[in-house]
Formats: sequence, structure tokens, C-alpha cells
Amino acid sequence: MVEQSEHYDESFLRVLQAYKSLNSGIRSATGDPPAPTSLSSLKVIIEPHGTSIWSRTFKLTVRDNSADTSADYFLKTAVGANGRIMMSGEFDSMTAIHRVTPAFCPFPIGWGTYDNDPNRHFFLCEFVAMGNAPSTYRNDTLYIKDFTSNLARLHKESVSPTGKFGFDVQTCNGNIPQDNTWDDSWERFFVNGFRHMLNQYERVIKKVDDELRDLEVVFLGKVVPRLLRPLETGGRSVKPSLVHGDLWFGNSAVATGRGKATTMVFDACCFYAHNEYELGNWRPGRNKFPQKYFKAYLEAVGGKSEPVADFNDRNILYSIRFNLHAAILFPQTTGYRTLVVDDMNALNKKFKDFNISTLEV
Repeated sequence: MVEQSEHYDESFLRVLQAYKSLNSGIRSATGDPPAPTSLSSLKVIIEPHGTSIWSRTFKLTVRDNSADTSADYFLKTAVGANGRIMMSGEFDSMTAIHRVTPAFCPFPIGWGTYDNDPNRHFFLCEFVAMGNAPSTYRNDTLYIKDFTSNLARLHKESVSPTGKFGFDVQTCNGNIPQDNTWDDSWERFFVNGFRHMLNQYERVIKKVDDELRDLEVVFLGKVVPRLLRPLETGGRSVKPSLVHGDLWFGNSAVATGRGKATTMVFDACCFYAHNEYELGNWRPGRNKFPQKYFKAYLEAVGGKSEPVADFNDRNILYSIRFNLHAAILFPQTTGYRTLVVDDMNALNKKFKDFNISTLEV
């Protein structure tokens, strides 16, 4: 028996069966999932749960009456070619995070395409009861250390499978596909990703943004080399660290369904990057990660990258890309574009006379 069947598809059961077969020795926080065989012995309940602008989200409960078992799952669905990238990318992202820090995210189960609608795609993971984001609690002292130490562990212990920056699959920030093409240079990877996002912005607004293109010349030609090249020259190097990719307060929570309160992240769009890139999304006040989170994270990860004196300017640089994401996702809110223009102007003014030929190569 299936309730709210317009959101149900038998492909869910195949994914759950494959998960059961491949992970027979692993228990998620909710216990082993049932091993469904046919709809005759199952009661499947799908209820709307949570909110998402770019997808639909549900709580999926599967009860196997013949075995007297029950388990809950989190279900996300999206449509179209972009929806397929979103669901597959989120599964691979959450799998990568879970592999390094299993307590820091829900257990990812699988993704797929509806049998009855090849234009609709889904992502399934463990269902965990969650409260608010850790940084929104009035007394968040208990959560700061847990959250920042887990994030630092993710960044420090993750290992790029190629030794390069990028990711095996394309991932989406919101519904924007990212350029995750592997590159052994962090500077070059950042430049390529930024250009890709400028192109995405112009696709959304349906015209060339002459002001941004004018700013781009000095920004990518002088600012980026000045701030990123020193990370990888002069005997220094950047470790490709797995980053969540969109870590604002809305993609974090205090999980209450695992016996004790612990911090978790979700809605990831991962790639391997300079670890400080993650902090670019903390700079805008709207994302609600105050300075005490910066301080605790930097203590946990072992400090700022060298050259330390460039840290604040690097943080502005990284935040510009996140503000550009927001400008793409919400083009009607012109304030996001204004932030991009203002910060590009500020960095361009600071470094416009810098002679990049003085940088080591």
C-alpha cells in the first residue's frame, strides 16, 4: 500500500535493496533498512518534509509488514537534465563527506531516475531528526567546537583521488552546475570556475554584463594571481581538501535523532579545493557564521595558510564567488550583484598596479 503515490516510484525500492545488499554489515543511525520484495507486504508513506527552492523534499517511511520492520528515509526529487546533475552530484558529495566524517552528515543511500517519469530524479539518504543550524542557537558554545572540529577533520583528512583540485562528477550549487574539471593548479581551477559562473550569470540575465566583464580583466589578470599564486610557490603548496561547497547556516543543523545532539551538514556540492574557500561563504552576514566560528575553525585546522597576511583578501576573493552564486540564483535581488561589483572594485583598486611578473612561477 502506498500513500501519496504521485511522489512514489518503485525505483526507490531497487535503490534500497541495492543499499541493503552492499551494506549488509553497516547500520545507519535508524537501523538497517528493510529488504523490500514486493508491494504486497509493504506500506510506503511519503510526507512532505522540509523546504527547498530547487527541489521537492519528503520523509519516506517503508514498513515491511511481513518482517515487522520499519525505517525512515529522506527523499529529494528534481526534474530535468539539471535535476539529474543535482541528485547524482549530491549523492556523490554526501558519500565523499561521509567517507571521511561519518558523524557529520546523514548516511547517503543512493540516487536514481523514476521508472514512471524519466524526467524526474531522486536522492535518498538516512532520515535524521534535526533542529536549527548550530550558529543560530543563542547559546551555541556546545556546538561550535563540534561543528568546526568536524569541518577541520573533513578538510585535513580528505584525500583527492587524483591529487588535483576538482571532483569526479559535476555538482550544483543550488541549481547552478559547477565546473569541477580536474586541475593541478588551485589558481587555474579557481579562474576556470569563476569564468564559468560569470557565463552562468549572463545566461540567466540573457545579456552581456559589460561592467562585470570590464572588472574581470584586472580581477582575473592581477588580483587572482596576486592572492592565489603565492599559496603554491616559494616552497608552499595547497592541499586539495574536500569542501562542502555551499556551507551557509541553512545547510547545517543540530541533529537530535542520534541519541545525543551533534552537528551535521547536508545539501553538499563538493569538490577538492583550498580549505579556506569554504570560509568565503561565511563572510556575508546573511549566512550567519560569526567570527567566533572563523576563530574556532582556524584553531582546529591549524591556522591560516601562508602567506597569512593575505588571509583577509583571500577571504574577500572567495566570498565574491559565493555572492556571484547568489546573484545567479536570485537575479531579481540586485544587492547580490552589487556586492560582487563592490568587492571586485575594491580588490582591483588595491592590486591594479601590481606587477605579476614579480611572482614566482
